This record gives sequence, C-alpha cells and structure tokens, in this order.
Amino acid sequence: MDKIDTVDPTAIAVAIIILTSIAIYVYSVVFALAKKIGSTQPSVRELNIYPIKSCAEIQVDSAVVTSRGFHNDRIFQVVYKDYKWKYATPRNKEFEKLFHIKPTISDDGSSLELSSPHTKEIFTLELEGAKTTTLTATVMGDSEVTLDDYGGDVADWLCEASGIDTTLVSLVGIPKDKYHRHVEVNTDQGEEVPSPSLPVSLADEAPFLLTTRESLADLNRRLELAGKDMVDMRRFRPNIVIDGLKPWEEDSIKRIKIGTIAFHVWQRCGRCTMTTIDRDTLQRSAEPLTTLGSFRERKNGQRNFGMHLIPAGLDGIEGKVDVGIISVGDTVEILEYDEERRAE
Repeated sequence: MDKIDTVDPTAIAVAIIILTSIAIYVYSVVFALAKKIGSTQPSVRELNIYPIKSCAEIQVDSAVVTSRGFHNDRIFQVVYKDYKWKYATPRNKEFEKLFHIKPTISDDGSSLELSSPHTKEIFTLELEGAKTTTLTATVMGDSEVTLDDYGGDVADWLCEASGIDTTLVSLVGIPKDKYHRHVEVNTDQGEEVPSPSLPVSLADEAPFLLTTRESLADLNRRLELAGKDMVDMRRFRPNIVIDGLKPWEEDSIKRIKIGTIAFHVWQRCGRCTMTTIDRDTLQRSAEPLTTLGSFRERKNGQRNFGMHLIPAGLDGIEGKVDVGIISVGDTVEILEYDEERRAE
C-alpha cells in the first residue's frame, strides 16, 4: 500500500494566520482609502491674476487678498477713443489679440513687462516714477472713472501687438489715490450686494470670480456628448479655481472660507461671448454658450458659470485694504448655504 503523506497541522495554522493577517491589512487599507476619498475637503487648485483687464493671466501659488481683488489684479486696462474713451474688450473682434498679451509685474512692483506672439519686441514699462497724465474712461457699461495714462510708447507697442490703431489706444491704470469704484450689480441676476459701496478694481462686476473643476467637467461632458469641442478653464477667466464640490454646487453657497479668509458668495456670473473665443487660435464658435443655455439659463437670459466673491467683514470700506493671503492647496469650508438658490 502506498504511503499517504500527512499535512503538518502547525503549517496549516501558520498559513491561516498569515492569510488572515493579509486579509485584515488589505481591508484596513481599502477602508482607510475609501474613508479618505469620501471625506476629501474642497481645496484651492488654481489662482489667477490678470494685471491688465482682457489680457492673459498669470498663474500664482499664493495671492494677497485685498478689499477690491487680488493685489495687482485688473489694475490696468486698454482703452480706445470713440466719441469717448472706452475699455477695449475681445468681445469686439478688432481687440481679440489682447488675449495674447502676457503681462508680468516685477516682484517689487516697479515695472510691467509685456510680451506677445504677434511681436518680437518685449516692452518694459517702468511704473516707479512714470510720467502719466489723467484720462477718463469707461470700465463696464457706461460708468466712467479717472485713470492714469501711461503715454505713447506703450501705446505704440500695443498697436503692434494687437493691431489696434495707435492713435486711438492707451494703456491706463488705477491711480494711487482718488480712485473710487464700487461693485457692479447685474440687475438680471436679482442678487443684492451684501454691503453697500464695496470697492472693486477694474474687473467688470466684483473683486473675485470663483469656479470649480467639477462644473467644468460636467459642461465638457455635455459638450462631448453633443459632438462639440471641450473647453478649458481659461474661457471663464476665474481668479480662484477649487475642487471637491458637486457640479454646480457653488451656485447654492452663501458664505465660504478659503484658508483663513471668509467671503460672501454673492452674485452668479452671467457669461458672454468672451467664452466663445479659443484662447490659442482666437477662433469663435457658438460654444460653450449654446450648451450652457440648454441647462443653465435663468430668467432674463443669464447663462451662468462661476460665482462672484466679496471678502466678508468690509462694511464701510471705501479704498484698498489688505485682508490676507490665500494659496493653492488651501482648504475650502462652506460656512452657509443660500436656501433660495438651493431651491432653484
């Protein structure tokens, strides 16, 4: 009779212990990972400053929050002469090359460097001690403010870089004093300002614009399903991009805390034809406005993407006041929801 090998009971016990230990370890890792994913807190993923209104952005790791916007954000704009001086916007095709003008401000704030793929020359404007004159121009709609005009040399460069007639264009900026401009209410949105007379830079309506990666992803999913080209976040010109929310959840937030700074999540941002211009090719199309209109259009035709923010606790503030610093990676805490918006 053949001999039957017997299995060592000790070996079996050791194997069972090892396999059980591995199973417990794998379970604990998977559980911890699932818990971490489920409890991920929203955070800042991108910060943008636009020194010259309607020109290219500068991505930064940290930015100083002031009462009227990020430090150095929308402190200049290009204007042209019609029957009066008006802000130049790429909404008008003749000004679309403004998108390609890349501004850089020196660390000490003493100079502004300008470059563009449409000219080989890099222009440096010395801001410290610059000889300026004053000029009154529109900023948004028909509202006018008095600004510093930086003269003919930079105007000549702008003409070459953008194709605008140099006899009708100037670079203007916010003066160090005697600048008073308040946030612009979009009456079609029907959302009251948290406090009267809140200051703003040369931005269209508010000191800050916040968008989320999730909302962009949802918009692009819809564009792709319709056989349309997807768009990148540059189309919407945000200051602060966050992730960790549900798509479009930002609409329903009333107050938010970014890092250590609290903000009113004030007014929804109705989008215009600026969003339909490809930032690289400058080609125009109907998108993403057509798709936004199919599921995001409110009464009075507002097709919204993003929310305007105002730093909290600034009642009665007229001028520029530093509030603090926010950085990429800062956590975002929802302090309060707007129940009326939630119900829409």
